[in-house]
Amino acid sequence: MKQIPSLRRSALALALLSLSGSALAATCPAYNPSNKANKLYLVFPTANIAYPSFGFTPGSVTNPAAPFSAADLPSYTGTTAALRAAVKHVVELDYCEFNVQVLDTTTLPPTTFARRNTVAVTTKSDIADGLFGLAQAVDTGDATAVDFSYVWGKTYQDWTGGPGGALNGANSTLDRWANSIGGTAAHEAGHNYGLAHNTTLNPGEDTFKHHVMPAGGSLTAEDRAGYRRHFSDTEFSILAANVGLSLQTMWNWDLVNPNANPAHSLEMRVLHPSSTAPSIDWAYAGCNSPWINPTVIGPIGPAETFQGGTYYPYTVKWSTPNPAWGTGSCTGLPGAPGQAPGGILFHIGASFMGVNFNLSTPNPIVIKDITLRDSSSTAMALNPRLHAFDAGTLDTIGNLNLGVFNVAQVPLRLQNLQVRELPRVLALDQMVANGRMADFAGQKFSPWAKTERTLVQERSSRPGEAISLPVANVSQPRHVYQVITADDCKQGDSLLSGRDVGDCKPGTAIDLFPSTTMYFTANSVDDNATYWDPTRREYVRGPLVSRTYYQVTGRRLDRNKNGVDDYIDERQGK
Repeated sequence: MKQIPSLRRSALALALLSLSGSALAATCPAYNPSNKANKLYLVFPTANIAYPSFGFTPGSVTNPAAPFSAADLPSYTGTTAALRAAVKHVVELDYCEFNVQVLDTTTLPPTTFARRNTVAVTTKSDIADGLFGLAQAVDTGDATAVDFSYVWGKTYQDWTGGPGGALNGANSTLDRWANSIGGTAAHEAGHNYGLAHNTTLNPGEDTFKHHVMPAGGSLTAEDRAGYRRHFSDTEFSILAANVGLSLQTMWNWDLVNPNANPAHSLEMRVLHPSSTAPSIDWAYAGCNSPWINPTVIGPIGPAETFQGGTYYPYTVKWSTPNPAWGTGSCTGLPGAPGQAPGGILFHIGASFMGVNFNLSTPNPIVIKDITLRDSSSTAMALNPRLHAFDAGTLDTIGNLNLGVFNVAQVPLRLQNLQVRELPRVLALDQMVANGRMADFAGQKFSPWAKTERTLVQERSSRPGEAISLPVANVSQPRHVYQVITADDCKQGDSLLSGRDVGDCKPGTAIDLFPSTTMYFTANSVDDNATYWDPTRREYVRGPLVSRTYYQVTGRRLDRNKNGVDDYIDERQGK
């Protein structure tokens, strides 16, 4: 039996294992696609500009917004342009996986986009009030489309820029200044997106001092300067529900080329419920993938019906050689970059972006078939086979059911289908055998407690057969449920423990159903496959295994269309 775990253990297993132990570079896979609906503007004025007024002391005046200039920070020795770019980069990383595009400007942004969160980033100081920043409100549920906040960058200079300070001498680096000012900008924007201060830790989380939203008195100067803070599991989950994620489905696969000759490209025929092509915002590029940078082609034909829905056919094509193939920890894998040798296991993957977050159902990508092509782009005789998965559908009794489909022309066996409910997005690079639970920046996290379970141990399916599997029910408790009151806004991000918001909008913060994302893994077994055995150097017949790694976003539940999550209605008797 050709199994995933044992195939070419000496090279491929080491390659996959190395992924689980390596640190990921802190680079957002898709920074700022313009089709993200929420615009987060960082305004770096070059002179005083008119700005909304929401300060509450003489020192916290926000109108006019003061300039942003390195000249106001004597401990900082770099340029204004470099600091501005680095601050933006910090905020981009914090909001990377959300439906939020981070933009920088020197003036008030235009009113082109309906949803705008604007942060004036200045090098003025409000050390008298101990304020680093001020937001208009904790906008619970993010009901207000246009919000403003303000950052006093020079407060850091006055507080910790002197001798021995966390931003003085050898400690006065570009990264540390950016962590400080950028962390405050992300924090105040978080208030306007509906986040209150939070020090709640879930099992396995790092210290709250590394998180974006704790109250100011909880953090030392070193906490602010020495680390790029990130959203906690709870904060991430609430943000995902309020503004949406920049992805809808993420896919990785372990596949075997069953032919004797190498494959020079791979095409997947997929179905998508829109005549607008799905966008790939992240593609797997590890050393065990022959190709990089897949492209989407189509629609390649008219709309067609699948399981009662209307879908459009597209081709997702991998053909660009991966120069990293067979290098580093993958040394020993045969073949040249851009070729999947006969009988050899390889890995591919892609994440598909979503931009309509008012939908109650994520847009699925349904895999219909796979075609390997040779050096002349001719379809090869043998191809891997997979089950297809949908994004889940709600039935009349409140179950969320995962659809699993045998779209092959032969019987397939579904094996070891497992699910985990996650508080944040698992990195595409970690959706591999032996992958860590970590985000795109390498930050480790854990699935929500008691959510890892096996849906199917073993089940055979006929060609064309559909299987419906309950994975959640709308009545089950949410992982995050916070009732925000005015008292929750009294303590702020201030050295003097004063508030850093002008207003508090009470309400209830909740995560997506059944979680921020669900992560599925499963084997598809063709028990009577013909495939090339590179050790015996002959074709053999027997079980051949392909493996799917699949992550899909949770969803908002508002079946009565009252603008409130159904679970909140139920809990509060509405």
